[in-house]
This record gives sequence, structure tokens and C-alpha cells, in this order.
Amino acid sequence: MIDITQITSEHITAHGLPAAAFKDKDTYQLECEKLFTNGWASIGCGQQISKPGDILPVKIAGHSLIAIRNKNGEIGVFHNICRHKGAPLVDEPCNKRSLVCPYHKWTYKIDGNLLSAPSYFGNENKVMSAEDKADKSLISVRFAIWWDIIFVNIDGQAEPFGDFIQPLDELLASYPQHDIRKISTTDYSGEVNWKLAVDNFLDGYHVPFVHSQACSLESVLEQDDLLLSENIVGLRLANGASAKQAKTAKQLPHFTGLPQEKRGTQQWFGIFPNTLFFVDPCWVQTIVIKPMGETTTAESLSIYVVNDEAASDEYAAEQTTLHEILNEVNQQDIELLDKLQVTRSNEIANQGHLNAAWDQVNMTFHQMWLKKMRAQPSAQ
Repeated sequence: MIDITQITSEHITAHGLPAAAFKDKDTYQLECEKLFTNGWASIGCGQQISKPGDILPVKIAGHSLIAIRNKNGEIGVFHNICRHKGAPLVDEPCNKRSLVCPYHKWTYKIDGNLLSAPSYFGNENKVMSAEDKADKSLISVRFAIWWDIIFVNIDGQAEPFGDFIQPLDELLASYPQHDIRKISTTDYSGEVNWKLAVDNFLDGYHVPFVHSQACSLESVLEQDDLLLSENIVGLRLANGASAKQAKTAKQLPHFTGLPQEKRGTQQWFGIFPNTLFFVDPCWVQTIVIKPMGETTTAESLSIYVVNDEAASDEYAAEQTTLHEILNEVNQQDIELLDKLQVTRSNEIANQGHLNAAWDQVNMTFHQMWLKKMRAQPSAQ
């Protein structure tokens, strides 16, 4: 494992994290514990489980979880592990009335409570007590939902989610989040370390060169860095939306009540460790980064419009165009990231030079990583 104590703040400011941090197995295992178990990590979106009985299995940073919408329409998150011998309960997204373990047919309600365990007492004609069933129900995971994103805190010890997200809530107070309507979710995977995916999203410098269909260099020159907290950073283009050439015959509706001065503004954020969030006056994009190994990452990209009118058939062409453009951008990034991962095997990658004019947000993300990886467990 790389020696984290030898990474200095000065080195990060000049060169970023060392190349080994993007490929070392032991470092990744420590990340799973310190970043994805202890903090608020995202696993998916609520509208991926829109109907009662919908179940979304998620693997992230060594954890196997399931998000479920119960018969009352409420969401719950549980470890995807049977309480008998630890078999996984669900492999693919599905809709079920109950969860049946494929190993010994222990059966759980979709609220996580144990329903039955065949011949639990062997030949004895006994019935499991309510207390016994409760003791063997699925283990729940602390979670919160924000802008339809499902966040989890696996060890249950992180700060209240409201405190964690408050700086961004305050910044986005003019945007009514409950109006959003999902039009698509697309899954991706790449042979890349998860940090490179986050770092790339926070790199406004590359956009006009890699994604010329989305943005001009002139508009990116006006970007503002947003350093909101020790967990949230981002970028703002005051005229990002208004500067783009229209891609469809008509404009999608903007957020209800959005002030006129914000109707050209685009903002995008990294919420540490793995949540990427982009808000436009007329649409929202979320990307959940799911580390699968030290050099393997899965992503779920979800796209939303901002009200029922925008989600209607009247705007079907605009929805399709938006989906195609944003997924084209993401595919371009994934192809680039796979190549960037390869160069992390060369020590020359340690001799890069970050640019103060463009890379302040990236430097801050790397500093966040270093601080949290060095942090000692808090006394309970």
C-alpha cells in the first residue's frame, strides 16, 4: 500500500495524487472502509424503484445492498445478505412481493422482516416467535434521499445527512427539487479507478476540447470554482446554458419560479466521495460512481426534466435529444478515462503539473481524499 503519510498537501497542489493511489489494491481496500463505509455514499436513484415491490441490487466498494420500495411506497435499504448463511438474495433489478433466499428458501417481506424459514425447528412442530423473526430480519442500512439520489451511511456513524448536504441545499434553494421527473437511467462500466471518474467530472478545462458539441472554450473561460464544504465542490458557468446553440426545435421548460438571472446558469458538483450532480435551468443529471475494484468502476447516469409538462409526450423529441447528448458526453469521457488509467502504470504520471487557473477544484477533491484517508476513527 502507498504510504499516505508521505503524501503532502504541497505535492497535491503541484501534481495531484500519486499514480499509485489510482491502482493500488490495499489503498482501495482502505477507501472502502474509510470513505464508503463511514461516509455518505450514493447507490442509485429513487425513481429506479418507482413501483411497490421494485428492488434494486447494488454492489459498491465491497458492499452488496438492496434498495426496495415497499407496498406503502416507502423506500428501505438493506444488506443483500440472507440472515441464515449469508447468501445474496437478489442479483438483478426486479419486482417481487417477497424476497426468497435461493439457498434454503428463507423468505422476507419487502420491508425486510423475516416471513418464514422452512422447517426451522427440524422435526419439532414449533412456530417461530415474533421476537425470533425480528432478530433474524434483514439488516437495514441508514439512508437518505436527496434530489432522488439514494445516499447510504453503512456504519451508521456519519453526521446527519441534513448537515452534510446543507451548503448545497442553500445554494440550490431557488430550484424546486421535488419537481424533477426522470426520463432515463443508463449504466456504464470502465477499467478505471473511481477517483479518475470523479476528477474528470470536476475538470471544466477538458469540456470544450473533448465535448465540443456541449460547450465552447469562450464559455468555459468564465467558470467559477465553488468550494462549499469539506465534502462538496463544484463549478459554475453563469451563461453556460444560454451560450449553447439550441439542439432542438423548442426549449425544454425551466424550473418553476427560477429567477431570470439564473436561467442561463449551469452548475455541477462533486459530493464526496462518489456523487456527481449537474443542474441546468431545464434539466438535471446525476451520476452515481460505484467502485468495483481498484481499477474497475460502474456508473449509473440518470437524466431528469423539471416538471410534468417537460416529461410529457409534447417534449418527447427534446427528451430524446437530451438523453443522446448527455450519454454521448459520458461515453466520450469513459473512453478517455480508460486511457488515463493505463498511464497510471507509468511513473511519469507522477510528474504532471496541475494548473492553478483551471485545477483548483480538482486539487480540493484530492485534498479531501487525503484528509479523510488519514482520519483516525472517532471515539464512540
